[in-house]
Amino acid sequence: MSSMLILAHGIPNKYVSTRSICQSNISKRQHIGFSQQEILDVIVIISILFTFTTLAIRGTSPEELIQTEALRLDRLLQLALEEATLKGQEYGLEFSPDGYRFLLYVEDNWLPLEQDKLLRERLLPENMEFELEIEQIDVLIDQDAIDTDADDEDTPRPQVFLLSSGEITPEFSVRLVMPGVETSYIVSGTVNGEHSAEISEL
Repeated sequence: MSSMLILAHGIPNKYVSTRSICQSNISKRQHIGFSQQEILDVIVIISILFTFTTLAIRGTSPEELIQTEALRLDRLLQLALEEATLKGQEYGLEFSPDGYRFLLYVEDNWLPLEQDKLLRERLLPENMEFELEIEQIDVLIDQDAIDTDADDEDTPRPQVFLLSSGEITPEFSVRLVMPGVETSYIVSGTVNGEHSAEISEL
């Protein structure tokens, strides 16, 4: 006569196994799928970690300093474009003679992201300059346009738009240079949302 394995509490092992499998399947079904907000949070966290990892070590030579700033701009551009796409909001990028900042379009106004630790305003290191091209046309970045109206001095004026559709418009390229340094880097963006930071000899 065959015997059935009995657990300590007198419940057949076969019954316990079946019950455990059912509970496991129910638990799995309850956790299948992620909300859009969860996916957004994960992507943003990964982007932030990737950005910090890439930019953690600063170069000491002028060439390395230019490279670091170019990679920083490219990574922040990537982060802003991802947020624009996932949040369904429009972002802008404004270049100035001594730096750049990302803007958010809210109720017909462009607002600087002052409270954002990553997309806040950035200043270029001393002696570093921008050479900006919009759709292959040189654009002079100077203080004249900003100082035309003193009352309107702080009004954001983005030259580049990062759309919720994933597009970058208009196409642009900005060269980071330092006087007396032959090596430079170009950060560029295209209408289809592609962007890059590449070395360029002057």
